[in-house]
Amino acid sequence: MLKGVNKKIVEINNPDSLYFEKAVLYVRPDIAGTSTKLISQQADSYLKTLFPIESIKYARTMQALKKALIIATFILLGGMLYWALAVMANKGLL
Repeated sequence: MLKGVNKKIVEINNPDSLYFEKAVLYVRPDIAGTSTKLISQQADSYLKTLFPIESIKYARTMQALKKALIIATFILLGGMLYWALAVMANKGLL
């Protein structure tokens, strides 16, 4: 059965989240007459309670540390390979 529903929504693209790209909030019918600016402000403040900035910053910091560790590992492996090739060249094995 299909039912016609007319609801006002607030759609927020790119909320401050690493995991979500869009948030859709349904406005309560008794609040639908309120100004769009106030509803948008309330939607933003509600989403900020769901995605605290501290946890987002922590997740981004951990991501950056992971990337830095991977880069450092490759630099170390490259240095070790260079050292091994230099030793082999000095001994005349290459």
